[in-house]
Amino acid sequence: MVYAYEKNIQTCGYFNYLGALLIALPIEIIGLIRNQNAFEKEAKDKIEYATKSAGTDLDVVINSMSSLVNMMQSIVQVTFSHENYIDDYDTFLRLKHQAGDILKQSLSNTEHLSGLYVTFSPQLHSSMEEVWYAYKDGRVVPIDARMYAPSWLVEGNPRVNYYFDAIKNGDYWGAPDYESSLDEYMLTHTKSVYDSDGNLIGIVGSDMLMSEVDDILKAIKLYSDSQIILFDAKLNFCASSDNVKNPAKFYAPLVSQIASLGADQEPVWYTSSDGKKHIAAYTTLNNGWILATTQTVTTVMTPATETRTTLMITMFVTVSIIVVIAILLIKRFYGPVVKSAQQNEILLINQSRQAKLGEMIGNISHQCKQPLNNINIDISNMKDDYDAGELTWERFKEYETKMRENVSIMSSTITDFADFLKPDRRKERFFIKDSVEKALSIMREKLVINEINIMNEVDPELTIINYRNEFIQCIFNILENARDGAILSEIKPRIIKIDSDQRDTAQWKIISLRIFNSGGAIPKESSDKIFLPYYSTKEKDGGSGIGLYLAKQIIESHFGGEIGFRNEKAGVTFIITMKERKQ
Repeated sequence: MVYAYEKNIQTCGYFNYLGALLIALPIEIIGLIRNQNAFEKEAKDKIEYATKSAGTDLDVVINSMSSLVNMMQSIVQVTFSHENYIDDYDTFLRLKHQAGDILKQSLSNTEHLSGLYVTFSPQLHSSMEEVWYAYKDGRVVPIDARMYAPSWLVEGNPRVNYYFDAIKNGDYWGAPDYESSLDEYMLTHTKSVYDSDGNLIGIVGSDMLMSEVDDILKAIKLYSDSQIILFDAKLNFCASSDNVKNPAKFYAPLVSQIASLGADQEPVWYTSSDGKKHIAAYTTLNNGWILATTQTVTTVMTPATETRTTLMITMFVTVSIIVVIAILLIKRFYGPVVKSAQQNEILLINQSRQAKLGEMIGNISHQCKQPLNNINIDISNMKDDYDAGELTWERFKEYETKMRENVSIMSSTITDFADFLKPDRRKERFFIKDSVEKALSIMREKLVINEINIMNEVDPELTIINYRNEFIQCIFNILENARDGAILSEIKPRIIKIDSDQRDTAQWKIISLRIFNSGGAIPKESSDKIFLPYYSTKEKDGGSGIGLYLAKQIIESHFGGEIGFRNEKAGVTFIITMKERKQ
């Protein structure tokens, strides 16, 4: 009787284990579906962010071409205005020579571009007047187009669209344009230019080798078999990171997708002419052209396929165990199944956290928009001054200086972001204040938008020898936490203040860094947990809970220091202490 009772109890236990395992199987199936969706979202986010970042890089080159052509347009216009170059050929030759000197000097000081030129209207003194300088064999040399084109500037000839389209439309972007005199294919940008009396002088233009465009595209590939494609504003193929036979046919399905959806839509899935499935993202460049990134689904989804296969094998083995081994081994295999499902959930969460890189790329994009707007405004103001007859040489130089400053700001922003992502290979001596500024520059846009006042009062002479980018990562994580605290608080003005001090012992230089924010105090129940991995009070807002944990690990493991915090009356101060052995 006792035996039967015990057997019934044991059987009930087995049925409980079986029920638990049957519950675990649907969890794994749900995990399988969520895993697929998460990988697809990650693939879309990754290719979209990479495409926009690559578009920003290519826009820098395009803006450089456009700015230089605009500058040369203004210079030629000013040079030929108020001079009798139409009736006096000697005057024309003098002004042509003067413009040529400026072209040569400008090209010598310019990166990426391979040529600058002014093509004069055939209605002037002869049917073929041009001044053209190009890089050839590493030197800036004059090119005489008349040696290669005896019948020149004939309307209807597609090789001279760069001239007549610029006259007709005001400007022209074209690629690939073949230039026989250099035996090269070019990316060309031209603009028409008139004197102050409205007489057509001709066009000014700049060239860049298509081989250099190809190199830029190849440098921004995501995977070994990804392709970066450049289309013009009419979606005609211009260049690709890969050599593709009959590119117009090969990319026709992608062009069809882009044409039907319009500019800057979400990534698309399509089947190319070779039957392979692709995912593609695209962005519109500042000159109206389209930059697209396309990648085979097989490569992008390889991790998802492997994970899915693993999960399916796990489910098959689990079911086989239930059938073959029966109830006695359910308890043995129940735990691993549930644990596997939990690990898959953690994997999904970590994958979603990686998407935070997109926010940083977005910050860089936003920080570049304002300088671009400033340049646009300066160009408009310069034109207005010119139209009003108030554009003096000094005024023009002021506009030029401001535009160069804005280009420098964008270049610095992109450099800061690129340096931030590079892994440290060796220890080096660096200025702590400069590193704090680097961390601030990456999040500058959100600080400005949320009206957070930054006071970087770190001693500018304070240095330390260690891994610079790891230190920037640590400061960035703490500043992110301080930024979020200041935003959530109703206290105004919002303030983040960073200051420092140094004290010496017989053997050590001890550096203290304090980061104060005017947000609310850290609750007592969180004070012992904020440096633990995956603990976050902002999970609903996408908080991962690894920022402060990572900062603590960096400071303690690599800088021989410690990190803590204290609540103040007006906010919270994080305190970092680092040690460096004296020489």
